[in-house]
Parts: sequence; C-alpha cells; structure tokens
Amino acid sequence: MHLYSNHDSGQQLENLISNLLKYGVIVACSTVLVGGVIYLAQYGLEPVDYRFFEGQPSVLDAPNLMISGVLAGSYSSIIILGLLLLIAIPVIRVVLSLLTFVKQRDLTYMGMTLLALSGLIYSFVSAC
Repeated sequence: MHLYSNHDSGQQLENLISNLLKYGVIVACSTVLVGGVIYLAQYGLEPVDYRFFEGQPSVLDAPNLMISGVLAGSYSSIIILGLLLLIAIPVIRVVLSLLTFVKQRDLTYMGMTLLALSGLIYSFVSAC
C-alpha cells in the first residue's frame, strides 16, 4: 500500500507541475502580449528616431512602481510583469518539488532540489 501512495503522490506532483507550466506560460505570454498590443496601439504609427536615446526609469528597482504602472495600464509595466511571471514559473516548480519531497521524506531528492533552489536564489541575488 505504501508504494501506491508514493506513486499517487508522484502522479499528483506531475499533474500539478504540468498544469503550472502549461497555464503559467500561457498567462505570462498573454500578459506580455497585452503589453505589446497596448504599446503598438499608442506608439505603433510614430516614426522611430534612433539619434537620441531617452532612458526610462526601471520599474524593477521599485516593485510598487510596477504595480501602480500595471494598474494605470502602462505597457512597459505590463510587459515586465509578464516577463517576471515567466521567470517565476521554474522557481515555483522547484519549490513545489521540494515541498513534495519533504512531505515524502525523500532525503536524496530533497538535497538535490535544495541544491537547485539555492543555485537559483544565488543567481538572482548575485545579479542584483
């Protein structure tokens, strides 16, 4: 009976991760698409002038700027939100896997998943 419960739990994890990947990518890409459509609706017919570069404030430096930008309909904030969602999907996948292995008390996979998660966290922190 113990084997079946581990198999059922493994199948549930596979289904959960499959749905996370499937629907997460759809939501993230749709968000980027909405931001792109808003951008094209506002600036799609303007001529491009590459002689001058006009910097934009980074909404990644202040999350409240991104949230208020999304609520205001800012195309750049919406696109960045979609990209952040796309980046978050694999991290959430690793966290879900870790929680499942903790529940199953599988020390080998817990260790490997913790190593992968710490690598992800290190890469995000060192990039800032």
